[in-house]
Amino acid sequence: MARAVAAPVGRRAGACAAFALLTLAIFAWLGATSGTTAALACAHATDRPHQTSLAKLGKAMQCLVNNKRHTHQLRPLKNNDRLDTAAGRHTKAMLKKDCFEHRCPGEPPLGKRIKQTGYTKGAKTYFYAESLGYHKSPKRAIRKLLQSGFNRKNVLGRDWRDIGVGAGWGAPVKGADDKKLETFTIVFAWRKS
Repeated sequence: MARAVAAPVGRRAGACAAFALLTLAIFAWLGATSGTTAALACAHATDRPHQTSLAKLGKAMQCLVNNKRHTHQLRPLKNNDRLDTAAGRHTKAMLKKDCFEHRCPGEPPLGKRIKQTGYTKGAKTYFYAESLGYHKSPKRAIRKLLQSGFNRKNVLGRDWRDIGVGAGWGAPVKGADDKKLETFTIVFAWRKS
């Protein structure tokens, strides 16, 4: 009699283990599928100044943007090195000149900055926008950006395909405590040949 009871329990245990493995495999597959980033936390999203590299802060900001887009059923944006360059140069200019503007003194306008990177080369049409922000972490910066209608429209723009992020230590305004803040330039764009 013990055998009769042990066999079904063993089968149930085996079935439960198989189900658990299948569930884990599905979650792993979903994590690797593009467009499911909202289900995953963004690494370094809460890092304070100098806790990680500027490159990782930029990736955290891109992840946060794509998570927000995912919650609105929008496609994720692809990182573009040329847009990263344009955004990074602008972030450096803002911090160097304490200039929290889309164009700082002596700097070309956004369109020219993007063209200088080669992003528009060969494209018949293209469009771009830029959002600027600073705060104590990428997560706090994106939260603040989304409170502005202009920046919210950029983050949730349906036509965007590419993104570039520039991150820097400090704030682009005089009198701010640079040790406690991070600055971000986010460039959104699309192009068609």
